Amino acid sequence: MQSHILDKRLSTIVPLDVERDAENVRLMQMQDGRRLAYTEYGDRNAYPLIHCHSHGSSRLEAASFHKAAIAYGFRIIAVDRPGVGLSDFIEQQAVQGFAQDLLALADKLRCKQFGLLANGAGASYALALAAMAPERVQVVLGLSCQFPMMTKASALLRKSAAIAIRLSIYCRHFVASHTPSRYLPRILDTLSFADKRLLDNPKLLAYVENDMKESLRQGVKGLAQDSALQFSHTAMDYSRLQMPCHFWQGSADCRRTRHLAESFIARCPQGSLHELANRGRYFYLRNVENVLASANHLLGREQSKIPSNSVYFNHATPKNLVDQVKTANL
Repeated sequence: MQSHILDKRLSTIVPLDVERDAENVRLMQMQDGRRLAYTEYGDRNAYPLIHCHSHGSSRLEAASFHKAAIAYGFRIIAVDRPGVGLSDFIEQQAVQGFAQDLLALADKLRCKQFGLLANGAGASYALALAAMAPERVQVVLGLSCQFPMMTKASALLRKSAAIAIRLSIYCRHFVASHTPSRYLPRILDTLSFADKRLLDNPKLLAYVENDMKESLRQGVKGLAQDSALQFSHTAMDYSRLQMPCHFWQGSADCRRTRHLAESFIARCPQGSLHELANRGRYFYLRNVENVLASANHLLGREQSKIPSNSVYFNHATPKNLVDQVKTANL
């Protein structure tokens, strides 16, 4: 497997319609030949947190964490899932497939131990990885998470739900492609008052819109699969997770989301749910500092700021992987 910075030499392979100075995106070639795209934010020599983005998002979701990650001593590794953003598409039958990809990336980046930072539907992938490699995952942090199905639904019911989700996404994408100017306002109409007020900020709204566009860079196929995998069968026993699993939810988020969170955490021995008063789905655009401060406490790191010469993996990071991250000032 190889990893390199996506630059002008690769522009003929993957067309970029964003400024190259906005971020340093890297591609890792997997053993099956496809490419996995990721971007690093925060302090490159600090404790690694692998970021699992939400449904309808991409690696760009973690861009807003950059400054806070530097302040609290974290290295955030944000990864596009197959068919999303710049990662090549591949058919996958369960969330464990991408969890294996993340393990391969952790090996390549020489991260012996690490934490997981999941947003929305990214929780399914993060929890699968935590169950797959409990000796390496030290903490799981969740933001407005949508949890995997815990009920023993029949294979037919799961497959039907997955098909319905795929069709719904294809239909929404078709409508959006014909009325793009109305698509984002329709999504905003479904949000809570707290989120609408937050996204009144033009910079934050532009950030969310750019992230959504990046998730659809290759079309809707990857996004549809990503959503449908939430209904795939998993043999993971999440009740055996022994690392701290802490999740943050805004009190203004929908009640069903909170109910599912409480149901999942009741089965997780080290699980905790933190409610943020008067915050919505996108609370992390303004309040991720609380999450990272808690992560330091859970990891037993007394200082909130960690010296930049601290190293949290086996060997020194290869030179070609430590170029300074440049990110938009949100």
